[in-house]
Amino acid sequence: MNIPRAAKYFIFSILLFSGTSLPSGTAKEYLKTGDVFFNHFDNWNALKYYEKAYEADPNSYESISKLTRGYNDLGEELLLQREKTKAEPYINKAVELADTLLKKFPDSAESYSYKAMCLGNYALFKGGKEKVKLAIRIENNAKTALKMDPKQLLPYIILGMYYREVAGLSWVEKLFANTFFGKLPDGNYDESIQMFDKALEINPDIIITQYQLSKTYRQLSNEKKEIECLRQVLKLPQSNFRDKYLIKKTKKRLGTLVSQNSY
Repeated sequence: MNIPRAAKYFIFSILLFSGTSLPSGTAKEYLKTGDVFFNHFDNWNALKYYEKAYEADPNSYESISKLTRGYNDLGEELLLQREKTKAEPYINKAVELADTLLKKFPDSAESYSYKAMCLGNYALFKGGKEKVKLAIRIENNAKTALKMDPKQLLPYIILGMYYREVAGLSWVEKLFANTFFGKLPDGNYDESIQMFDKALEINPDIIITQYQLSKTYRQLSNEKKEIECLRQVLKLPQSNFRDKYLIKKTKKRLGTLVSQNSY
């Protein structure tokens, strides 16, 4: 008997929340179930199954990559919920797993993308000088990913955010970078916009791209373009767990801007 996907998700939820241990299975089966939860934006339960898949097959690319993403996403969701203390161990574990993924699969562009993504979240827990050190590693990994596969979406989003943050570095942070690395990290607001535009060419329906582009225009004090991006966010479908948080932030920011302007 074929069970509808939504019904499977409901059954799995009952199993997990009842306190029953996960049923035995193969790595492939655990990954498939984890994907069901992931596609329903349930990072907590997706991670449980990805962990079991990794235990069953710790050398599988799919097991390591999805577990890496699982820890990063749960940590990121906790950050979006303003639970920074709870988020930190998940982000730390994601960085550790990203290292494993990169060592085992150095020929995969996604390995470098995931490394850049995890380091980006890891940097949120560090001070200014440490962030400068991490910034260079984030850029290098994202650029390596694009050299290997120019059609990847994630590295463009990461670089768009990276260039915006570099453009906003304080003079103290710039002095530190120049002193200890011999040069400043590259990046400006125009390059940030270029990276987001490239991401939109690959997929124009991703909320985070429009939202992050709006933040770059905000830094440039271009309220008209910022409002255009924010309005576009509200037209797009939710595709991952981040989106509901970004939509909430978008509505708040857009309400403030519209009340101040006549756009």
